[in-house]
Amino acid sequence: MLGCPTAPPSSPGSESSGTDPGSSSGTSSGATDTTGPVADSTTGDSVGSTAGGTAVAPPGELLVLTYNVAGLPQGFSSSDPENNIPQISPLLNAYEMVLVQEDFWYHTELITEVTLPHASDPWSERPTFEDIGDGLNRFGIHPFGDHERVGWYTCHGQVDCASDCLATKGWSFARTTLDEGVELDVYNLHMEAGGCPEDLEIRINAAQDLVEAIETRSSGRALVVAGDFNLRATDPEDVEALGIIMDGAGLTDACDAVACGDQRIDHVMIRSGDDLELSVLEWQVPPEFVDGESGEPLSDHLPVAARLSYQPR
Repeated sequence: MLGCPTAPPSSPGSESSGTDPGSSSGTSSGATDTTGPVADSTTGDSVGSTAGGTAVAPPGELLVLTYNVAGLPQGFSSSDPENNIPQISPLLNAYEMVLVQEDFWYHTELITEVTLPHASDPWSERPTFEDIGDGLNRFGIHPFGDHERVGWYTCHGQVDCASDCLATKGWSFARTTLDEGVELDVYNLHMEAGGCPEDLEIRINAAQDLVEAIETRSSGRALVVAGDFNLRATDPEDVEALGIIMDGAGLTDACDAVACGDQRIDHVMIRSGDDLELSVLEWQVPPEFVDGESGEPLSDHLPVAARLSYQPR
């Protein structure tokens, strides 16, 4: 749930929210090449570090994780953030680019054991119920700049229809330097969650706005667009908005690229650019993000990971 207050800010140089449910299935599928710290999509075994060591992928590869961490205050979150978010923290180090959503009340706990050298600044040091922010943050081994946050043009629902207007949902942008002279534009987003007619209209219009923003900032450039889309290709009401984003920006879903057969609302999407070719080597739902005692997921969303290759043209 959750959405936007009256005037969502856009803040270049600094670094969405909700408690919308994710898919409960945890199947993993895709390519069977297992190099890098993601789980083998056939065996489920973890390849590389998942317990706090910094990710190291082969040259020309990039491990991307998107994860809605359900960081609303305890009692409001659909998860158990006081217990779960400290467990999430060290697990993020196994990925080279981490994009999180709903990073609200527990940002300090989330970053406590993160050793990735580059991170966004949170929306604010101390969120309040009047301004809990957008919940969008990023971490990685690669430096990034030109970071900005942009809220959707409007929202719907204060105490109904997923209460999207209790936060500032939107998207963030940054330009990541993978190697000397090799850049990648990366968008992290959280879409409107509600299922009321107004929410459906907002998602369609927001999708069009996102495509226009991508054209303005990233024309001809290679892209990663990832996050909590609240759009699933198998839901008829989501097809139009999802198609606007993918067709309008020329994106390929990493799941589709490897025929993963697991449609969910959290996506990693890519596009090659004039100077950089991207391809998907593997897609999966990482198995390690579970409570150490109960084995239950650490968020009301399951994370999605993709291993990409990049090659300058």
